[in-house]
Parts: sequence; structure tokens; C-alpha cells
Amino acid sequence: MLKEIPLSQLVVGMFVECYGDGSFHNPFHHVRDYVHSKARIDEFKALSVTSVTIDDAKSKKSCTPLSPGAAEPPFSFQGPSAARKVYALCLSHVMDVMHKVRQGLDVDFTQSFEAVDILMNGVEENPTHMNLLAKLHHYDDYTFRHSLNVSLLSLIFGRHLGMDQDGLRRLAFAGLYHDVGKFRIPLEILNKPGRLSEKEFEVMKHHSRIGYELLKGQPEIPEDVLHGVLHHHERYDGQGYPRQLKADEKDSFSRILTIVDIFDALTSDRAYKKAYTPHESLKAMFSWRNESFHPGLLEKFVECFGVYPASSFVRLSDQTYGVVVESRPASPSRPLVKVVFTKKLVPQLPVYVDLAATPKAADGGLDIEACLDPRTLGITIERFL
Repeated sequence: MLKEIPLSQLVVGMFVECYGDGSFHNPFHHVRDYVHSKARIDEFKALSVTSVTIDDAKSKKSCTPLSPGAAEPPFSFQGPSAARKVYALCLSHVMDVMHKVRQGLDVDFTQSFEAVDILMNGVEENPTHMNLLAKLHHYDDYTFRHSLNVSLLSLIFGRHLGMDQDGLRRLAFAGLYHDVGKFRIPLEILNKPGRLSEKEFEVMKHHSRIGYELLKGQPEIPEDVLHGVLHHHERYDGQGYPRQLKADEKDSFSRILTIVDIFDALTSDRAYKKAYTPHESLKAMFSWRNESFHPGLLEKFVECFGVYPASSFVRLSDQTYGVVVESRPASPSRPLVKVVFTKKLVPQLPVYVDLAATPKAADGGLDIEACLDPRTLGITIERFL
């Protein structure tokens, strides 16, 4: 049943059919989507919408106003500004520590557990926005952000795998410092805008052992953290470095860090290459899965982050365009998409489409038709996240 309600009564879970009265100054806008987040309500407020028409039969929440002091319905879309503050604070900490390592100064790495705790709280409160932030960076400060991103994505992946809080804390710390040894590698090699020579690559390969030695000097660093840092470039087939471990010789932390490290590197702009799309990166990784990754773990990674990971720019089967904002572990190929462009690539009022709850195109619904590189279309997706 359709019902017009004041915007003040709109809550997460309601199905909005449209808004506007059909006049010249206030034309109809057909929404036909669920309110997935408080941010969506804020978008209506920003457009000076005073009332909306909802379909009460489809709504997951009634239009009964919240009682004073009542908590808002929980949803993962909350606090984008809070997530950015958490990310910026942790990044500042990482940069400060890494600069000290570069200068050869003594560093108490255990102080970074405080930053890890902040990151863990951020993921607990804002998993979607924290995940999205991991993809909004540029190559000019790649080495710093890569360290934080590997920590962040490992934390999200570890949660998906069912790790306990103490294990997640240690894993996130290992991710934060998996590449700390690179800050003792000569800058002309680390920042070379092209392929390394065989001799240069041999120097670069020392970074995992250097990082291990830096952390090993502090007795409060757990053994599994040390192994994760030392072994994150080992491969399942034994062709990695520095010890050529194979199969189950490789520890559990480094198995996770290997996947996350490669994924973040592939999806990042570098001085010598443009980033692959998240979807392209996963396709490449699947072609290497028998050699590089522990059996079944890459599949779990896709289950966690989706076939079209967050920040993927996609074209739907109705020819509209959007940005993937959240995966659906039960339906890895059917994520939550924020549709932001019409068929003619004209910006539109964002509409959230949960493909996992939408029929497939063959049944009159929607599918993802293609995953695109937004830069080829002159689009910067950051503004839509």
C-alpha cells in the first residue's frame, strides 16, 4: 500500500516509491528502492525533500516514528566521516613510524598496537566505509597507504574467516608492518619507474628479512607476526622468497597477507603502471591460484570481498552505471550497487540496488553486465562514495 509520510518519519528499511507532487517546481522523482542507510535519508534532506511516498507492504520497517532516544536501525552504512578520520589517523601514525625507520632511528613498534586498536574499532563500526577507503589512493604515497591497506583488508578478511579478536589484532599488526623492510631499501630501487633489473630485484627481495629482523629485536612482538612479515612473499608452490617454503610449511598469517598484498598492489596506481580494476585483479589472481595461494583461500577472499569488490565501477543490464559499495558473502557476484549515472552517463540522484535481493535479468531484474575502468570514461568515483 502506498503512503505519503513526512521525511522525519523515514527510517532505514522503508521502500521509497517516489517523491514530489508532479508540479513544474516539484516534479515526480521515482526512486523505487529501499532506504539502505541514514546517509540516503540525508541525501533527501540535502535536496529539500519534505515528504516521500513509501510502499508500506514492501517496507521492512513500518512508518511508526522512532521513540525519543531510540537507537536507529543498524546498518553497515554509517559514519563515512568517522571512517575517514580513523583512516587518516592511522595513516599519519604509519607515516611517522616509517619515516623513523628510513632515518635509521630506534622505533618502539609495540606502540602501534594502539593504532591497530583504532583501526579495529573503525572496522567494527564502519566496515563498508573502511573497506572503500582502502581503494581511494594514488601512487605518490603508495608505500605508506599500501601498508595500512594491507592491515585493513587483512582485518576484514580475518573477520570473515572467523578469527578471534586477539588473532585479528596480531594479523592487523603484521599487515601494518609486512613491508617495513622496504624502508631500508635504497630509494633509487624502491621508487624506480620501471621494471627492476635482476640485481635490483635481488636487493628488493631482502625487504621481508630486513622487516623480520627489525621487529624481532623487540621481544613483545608475537611469533606469528614475525612469520607473517618474513613469509608474505612465499608461494604455495615453493617458488617464493626468502626461504622457498611450500604448501603447509607456510604459516597462516602469511597465507592471508600474500593474497591481500597482491590484491592491493594490483588495484593501486604505481609509478610504472596504472591500477587494474578490482575485477581484473581477481581474474589475474585466479590464474595464479594453483602456484601462489593456499588451496581454497582465494575463494574465501572472493566470498568476503565479492566477485566485484567495493569501488568497482559497473554497468548494469538496464545500461545504468554505478559503484559497488558492499559485497554480499552469500551472493558474491551480486553486490550492493550505488547507481549514480543514467544510460547516457548523466549523473543522477543515487539509487541503491541490492542485487542479492533483486531478480536476475532473465527473470525481469538486473545483472552486472560489465566492470569498467572509470578513468577511461573521465570519471572519478571518489565523489560517489
